Amino acid sequence: MLKTIAVALLATAMCFAISFASAEAKGHMSKQKAPSSCQSETQAGATCACGPAKTLCQKGQWCHAFINACSQ
Repeated sequence: MLKTIAVALLATAMCFAISFASAEAKGHMSKQKAPSSCQSETQAGATCACGPAKTLCQKGQWCHAFINACSQ
C-alpha cells in the first residue's frame, strides 16, 4: 500500500515537472511587436499601423487615417 502511494506521488511530481518545463520553454519564444501607430497625413519613417483598421504603411508611404489607407 505504501509503495503504491509512493509511486503515485512520484508520477504526479514528474507530470508537474514536465508541464513546468514545457511552459518555461514556450515563454522563451520571441514574440513580434505590433507596429506603432502612424500619425495621420504624415509620411511614415518606418512600418506603422494607420487608422482604426490598423492598415500597415511601409516606410516612405503617407498615412490617411480617415480612409484607413496608405499612399506613395
